[in-house]
Amino acid sequence: MLKIDRYIVVNFLMGLLPVMLLLLALFSFMTLAEELEDVGQGDFRLVDALMVVLLTTPKRFVELLPVTALLGGLMGLGTMANHLELMAIRTSGFSRARISLTIAVLALLMAVVVTVMQFTVVPMSEREAVQLRARSLPNSEASKGAFWTRNGNNIIRVKNVLFDRTLNGIEIYTTDAQGRLSQLTQATSANYAGQDNWLLNDVLQSETHGNQVLETTFESKLWQGLLTAEQAAVLVLPLEALAPTDLLHTIASLKQNHLDTQRYEIVFWQQVSLLPGLLALALLSLPFLLGSVREISAGQRIMIGGLIGIGFYLVQQLSGHLAGIFGLNPALVILTPSFILLAIAIGMIRHRQV
Repeated sequence: MLKIDRYIVVNFLMGLLPVMLLLLALFSFMTLAEELEDVGQGDFRLVDALMVVLLTTPKRFVELLPVTALLGGLMGLGTMANHLELMAIRTSGFSRARISLTIAVLALLMAVVVTVMQFTVVPMSEREAVQLRARSLPNSEASKGAFWTRNGNNIIRVKNVLFDRTLNGIEIYTTDAQGRLSQLTQATSANYAGQDNWLLNDVLQSETHGNQVLETTFESKLWQGLLTAEQAAVLVLPLEALAPTDLLHTIASLKQNHLDTQRYEIVFWQQVSLLPGLLALALLSLPFLLGSVREISAGQRIMIGGLIGIGFYLVQQLSGHLAGIFGLNPALVILTPSFILLAIAIGMIRHRQV
């Protein structure tokens, strides 16, 4: 039995490997085309663009693995079905459930790999890509547009963040016990000074005293608690590249300060949904193969699998947008398609006629 399990797993992986390489090459080429737009600016050269593409590959691998599992299964196990090997395995005593269990265990092992990469490899490689861009494009912006946050009685606005985590256009609104504005601190930029301290540059501080406003200027001023180093890193990295723990810490910090967490929760649950989605798409390859392979040609199977994979990816993205637009529960909206697809896959396997 173990030899047959290994044979099924090897064929599944042999089908998955070329599909993954093809999709990675395609999406990496698209990323390279975007990076080439910055070649020639600052010290950013072609080799830097290629390195950025290489460093961002783990994130693409994680995102593409569910779709690849479906297409790879159709190719790898499809070869076995075309050679009547699946039929021979069935006649040797392997039931549909037994074959499905082998694929499910393999999918769960791949899910473990995805989880490990989400916690370690993806954040590390994305940070390296950001640091590379920071060295080559020192004045380029990492964040898109201004953002607001809150820390205690300070409401903070930052115009943008550079790749080296320099903050530009800082405004700090300090309120008193009654929630009234008592002080406004403005700075052209801020640099991280360690231990949650920030060095504000070109500071204008305005304090209210009754009906009067007292203005004081400083060449530089040390400010504690503006942002933590983790919060600054969150602003520089794409949200999808953050580790689940970083997202949870950010969500907890925002909730503590009574700020909106919807965007971060959506990304967190999208990361979680990759795991049931991976299991569902891996199992969905079996109903097309557990029967007469003459009903559907290999080309038709791949085309249908591609359409299902693309449809699943689009539904996952759409569900995140819908959760954000309508203020729906992110966990419920984003996880539902994965579990529906998993139920469909199990139902099709159980009712497939041989």
